[in-house]
Amino acid sequence: MTERPGLEGMMHRVEALERANLRLERERRRWRWAGGSAVLVALVLIAGGAKEADEAADEAADELETTLEAEHFVLRDAEGRMRAALAIRPDGTPGFGLFDENGQVRLSLDLATSGSPGVNLHDEHGTLQAALTVRPDGTPGVGLFDDQGRLSLSLDSGADGSAGINLYGGQGVLRAALAVRPDGTPALGLFDDRGQIRRSFDLDAPGLSSPAAASR
Repeated sequence: MTERPGLEGMMHRVEALERANLRLERERRRWRWAGGSAVLVALVLIAGGAKEADEAADEAADELETTLEAEHFVLRDAEGRMRAALAIRPDGTPGFGLFDENGQVRLSLDLATSGSPGVNLHDEHGTLQAALTVRPDGTPGVGLFDDQGRLSLSLDSGADGSAGINLYGGQGVLRAALAVRPDGTPALGLFDDRGQIRRSFDLDAPGLSSPAAASR
């Protein structure tokens, strides 16, 4: 009878130990699962962060591709020579120029403070040779220039429907003009070296009028 309590006591201790081992195993499995889950969550977060970073980089690249802001842009060739430039000039107007291998502007586009757009063609010395513009009143004009950059011929169209061709002398003085008036009648004018009218020819409705000579 004295052995029985000892045996029973040992059995109780074994059962208690087994229960403890079962609890430990369950805890171990739970922590193993939790640890694995934590690793999985960490991997998901890392992947998600990398994806977000990639998306942010893509968005930044897209913005860079669609919007690039500056006051001056210069394009240079392989030799470092400026071949094109886009800039805001000191008066606040934009201008664009294309340059040859010698650094001379050959073509330029600009917008005047009045809002008039212009296209300008230059020779190998950078001298203006031709220009096309729309004036503030909305009428177009074309100008051709000599080797000194002085106006030698102009084509004009007026807001009233008139049109004209003007020829200039070596000093940029008007010497001849051919025009079609708003009523559709043509006229020719000849000018002296001071730009004063000397003779005019008019074709009115009845017919060709006699040449009119202006007094000197």
